[in-house]
Amino acid sequence: MSLSTVYKIIGGSWTYSIVAFGTHLLLTYRLPLCGAEILKIYCDNWSIVRLSCIDTTSNNVFGLFNLSTFVLLALVLIMFSYIEILRVCARSSQAVIAKALQTCTPQLITTINLATGAIFYIFLYRYIPTIVPYGFHIFMSLQFLVVSPILNAFVYGLKMILQSFHLKRITGNTLNMKKSGIIQ
Repeated sequence: MSLSTVYKIIGGSWTYSIVAFGTHLLLTYRLPLCGAEILKIYCDNWSIVRLSCIDTTSNNVFGLFNLSTFVLLALVLIMFSYIEILRVCARSSQAVIAKALQTCTPQLITTINLATGAIFYIFLYRYIPTIVPYGFHIFMSLQFLVVSPILNAFVYGLKMILQSFHLKRITGNTLNMKKSGIIQ
């Protein structure tokens, strides 16, 4: 990939993000607020839109469009990439497949965690917030801030423990070989 292509991709993603955020901001700014209770610990755009007294169809349509392009498109591209990686590795040796799975598994776990939060946000929080207990709302609103780092630490920590075990086993074997005079 050429440097100019990279610049175009980066510029396009920044431009799209700025336009999407600006449009959300303008659509939300025009709304009169009739309430003050937010179901989350932090304030986000949809929480403010829900407090409005007037019709918020334009906010809802634009919000769902943005959410689908940001999250769903990203998930589709990530899954396509993983499928391509595994398809290429399937033609290789078992060691290559194992290495690909070892590399992709933590990322896949994190992606599934992101998708779970996004699905909750799209369906339950936007459309039927009253059937889910308030505590679960709080947990799911914080899950990407709390669960993701803990999950990453666990997955990568487990990976480091396994690497440490293998390193100790290798160096232990090397030390035993030195003691027995096999290597000098």
